[in-house]
Amino acid sequence: MSAAKDSPSTKRRKATKADPPPLKDSAGEAIEHFLKTLDGEPCVDLYDMVLHQVEAPLFKAVLHYTQHNQSHAATMLGLNRGTLRKKLRQHGLLTEPEPPKQKRSNRTPKSPASKTATKRKR
Repeated sequence: MSAAKDSPSTKRRKATKADPPPLKDSAGEAIEHFLKTLDGEPCVDLYDMVLHQVEAPLFKAVLHYTQHNQSHAATMLGLNRGTLRKKLRQHGLLTEPEPPKQKRSNRTPKSPASKTATKRKR
């Protein structure tokens, strides 16, 4: 009897003990656990809640992977870059620089009343 050799692609797909379970399994277990803890209480907007819970870690991981390159992250996710930025803001993951402060001019602006008064004197 000879053992069949595994191809490189088969070896790559085999899970080791250190690998986490597939995402669909983890999500399924977490959702089942959540539903069990409801204990008969009504639940509304479960779909939106699950998406919101999953999106944040997904965006964090993809941004980390792309070294915070939003264009590459958007391409990986199949999103428009503007949509990605909107979703990052919703999850509090977008760090935007503070708007530049306006420089103060040395001159003080004239009030509308003083402009009218100077026109009348002419």
